[in-house]
Amino acid sequence: MPTVSDDRKYRPRPAAPFVTVRSLSDDTSGPVRILGIVIESKPGVAIVQDLLDDVDRAQSIRVIVEGELQVEHKYIVMGEVTRKKGEDGGLLISAILAHDVSDLDVREFKRALELEREVHAYLVR
Repeated sequence: MPTVSDDRKYRPRPAAPFVTVRSLSDDTSGPVRILGIVIESKPGVAIVQDLLDDVDRAQSIRVIVEGELQVEHKYIVMGEVTRKKGEDGGLLISAILAHDVSDLDVREFKRALELEREVHAYLVR
């Protein structure tokens, strides 16, 4: 039976950062996470509006998913940013994971993310 020895070293993948839809571009690489609310959904695709951004600046993005997301539910979506083919080729997220977090208090979640950034900045000094 094969065993893993201490000789093999596997580096953990960096965590997918939480980002705003507004900050996404063609240059975005690696997986990202967004927190959003589903405003339109059909099997295989949903339009998700950003909840982490300022209300007056929040944008939405098309998300490719397996199955169908529930309209008006909040989700944490993790996936790769790609560009839609064709003339109207906008950005979209090809979801690896879509987790329903409808009971999440967004205000408290934003506070926790800000605290995490402050702690990280303090520890990196």
